[in-house]
Amino acid sequence: MSMTVAELLVATLNEIGVRHVFGIVGDALNPFTDAIRRQDKLEWVGVRHEEGAALAAAGQAKLTGRLGVCCGTTGPGGNHLVAGLYEARKDHAPVLAISGGVPSAKRGIDYLQEDDPEVLFGDVAVYSEMIASPDQAASVIHQAIAEAYGAKGVAHINVPPDVFGAKVKGPVPSISTLRPRPEVMPAAEEIAQVARRIEEAKTVAVFCGFGCHGAAAELTALSDRLKAPLMHSYRGKDIMAYDDPRWIGGVGLIGGKPGVDALAEADLMLMLGTDYP
Repeated sequence: MSMTVAELLVATLNEIGVRHVFGIVGDALNPFTDAIRRQDKLEWVGVRHEEGAALAAAGQAKLTGRLGVCCGTTGPGGNHLVAGLYEARKDHAPVLAISGGVPSAKRGIDYLQEDDPEVLFGDVAVYSEMIASPDQAASVIHQAIAEAYGAKGVAHINVPPDVFGAKVKGPVPSISTLRPRPEVMPAAEEIAQVARRIEEAKTVAVFCGFGCHGAAAELTALSDRLKAPLMHSYRGKDIMAYDDPRWIGGVGLIGGKPGVDALAEADLMLMLGTDYP
């Protein structure tokens, strides 16, 4: 059975495990929201402001590691997404942002609420593209989701309402590849090199980032073994209990004297699960 671009997008999100789309309805999105209405897996979550939709999608992506999706209509609707999407950009969360466009035949004549979505989303997104034809929909949808997962950031697609409602020729290709990237292990020689540097250092301080979530026991053992204090980045604040004596606080804008002094006095700073700064 043939599908519209809107139905194709909904079916693709369903297949890769997305269960919520956060946004505010608008005329440019009608084919998409109607496609959501006619199925029971993907839920539309209405919000009061598009920035809230972007923040919700970013939060969901950070908590689950899976694609978060947000949506805004033409003009101000899409514009308002941008502020919230910086949360995903800064925290490396995979988010798909969908904005409605003006009708294709009205572009370039200063039509109501017309803007340049690719320029608008250019700074916040790792990928931004307008689907100008139903023939390119499957490929652009695939590319956008792949970029969001691969670059761990925001991918944006803009879809005019006439394109949303147009028929497509086939499904999105290679859907099985649209998933979170696997964890990568360092090479054995790199681990051995770090071990040698730790052994040679008189004092070590350990700086823990978001990637250390779920490894509190290992951090505790490492701290005890090396007699090294543990500091954290902003996103790593909740890795361990605040009153653990090994957990001495943050550094930088959200830090304090204990963390700063520990780093200043250490021969070696071991950074785990972080790309700080």
